[in-house]
Amino acid sequence: MKRASGCLLALLVLMTWSLSWAQLRPSVEELVDYETKGNAVSNRSNEAVTIRNYEIPLRLLVKDLAADRIPRQALNALIFQKNGEDYVRWIINPEDTKWHLELEAWMRENGVSTRKHGYFEGYMTASRSYIVRDPKSKMSFSLKVSTDNTGGNWRDKRQTWDDARQVKLASDHAMKAIQMRTPENFIFMDEPLVFGVEKIDQGMLLRLLADLPTTERVYVPGFSALHEAEGLHIARLNGSNDPAEFWKEHYVKPLAKAIAELSAMTGLAYDSPHSQNFLVELDKNFKPTGKIVFRDLGDSYLTVEMAQAMKRTELLKYWEKDNKIKSKMFIAQGILHGNSKPSWVSEAVYNEYGRVFFLEFEKEFSRVTGVPVQELFADGTYGRNGDYFSKQYFLINKPGWQGFLKRLEKDGGLKPVAMACGRVMML
Repeated sequence: MKRASGCLLALLVLMTWSLSWAQLRPSVEELVDYETKGNAVSNRSNEAVTIRNYEIPLRLLVKDLAADRIPRQALNALIFQKNGEDYVRWIINPEDTKWHLELEAWMRENGVSTRKHGYFEGYMTASRSYIVRDPKSKMSFSLKVSTDNTGGNWRDKRQTWDDARQVKLASDHAMKAIQMRTPENFIFMDEPLVFGVEKIDQGMLLRLLADLPTTERVYVPGFSALHEAEGLHIARLNGSNDPAEFWKEHYVKPLAKAIAELSAMTGLAYDSPHSQNFLVELDKNFKPTGKIVFRDLGDSYLTVEMAQAMKRTELLKYWEKDNKIKSKMFIAQGILHGNSKPSWVSEAVYNEYGRVFFLEFEKEFSRVTGVPVQELFADGTYGRNGDYFSKQYFLINKPGWQGFLKRLEKDGGLKPVAMACGRVMML
């Protein structure tokens, strides 16, 4: 059981001997607890629930899967044989009162039984995803489908097939980049499998939990790092009585480096970069490792020239038109967007978070790509709109940027050679 803050301790002590908790690995249990209890927007249940599912013939669905990236246990939990035919377990979000009824109508039209089964055990998150556990293999992963009720500020969230396909394309692209260059600053939660019903434009996505099911690491959602009690508690565990300064060093700065490296490797940058998309990795003693965990790259801007240089033709073909950016790079950070500010983050502190973020981003992007910092500075300063800080970089005609694009084209992506040499010389 994790070391809990005062506001959670009584609850967690009562749950120590709970059978459902005992079935989850401690690292996954930690994530569920932060998602549901370390969330300033809504306090949700961290109890296990039965996840109902339909059984739909695979032949009736569209799918996109990367078999080499899907653990056998997860694949077998989702696709199974019945009466000599492949079926898919399509889950129903327990909070949904709307979208599964549309799915049922489509099933009846196609002669498919709408009987609800109870194969998975599941746990809420702060949003519409559920962390589910396969009862046979005991493996945990995340599944996402449509729902008209969630725990956050975004209530009615239909999961479309088009969006699911875009998420899968983003994952494919990111994983190719990671094969070429192991990230220093980030970890990525891969989404290697999506199913869809094209006629009603609904989808279901599988998200893996990165190293969490097999490690003693702790993944703290960004909104928990900036949670009134949890953020203070973790800071104090690390010997700090100044949570605002602690998280500037261990969330804001690492996030800037991680986004810089992700952008350099993929040309992708979140278009809604709030703290639901980011997690801070801690070791088993709750000390930050300096790495940020990314999830859900589907809602991202794509710098077209970078994708063209890397010859990502499918990504360019299907990427959402409004999120294709030419001749510039758009970078933003809004770690408290959609959330409630803790008392220890004043407006002055939050503005400082914006300033520090772009300083760190530009230094790291320059180091990784070789684009001179002066070219990045030349586009002026960042701006603030609500809780978002953003800046556009008009790089296309600048010599350092052109040299970087040529290296991407030559190598088919970002390689670590120049960076590694620089690191060796610095040591």
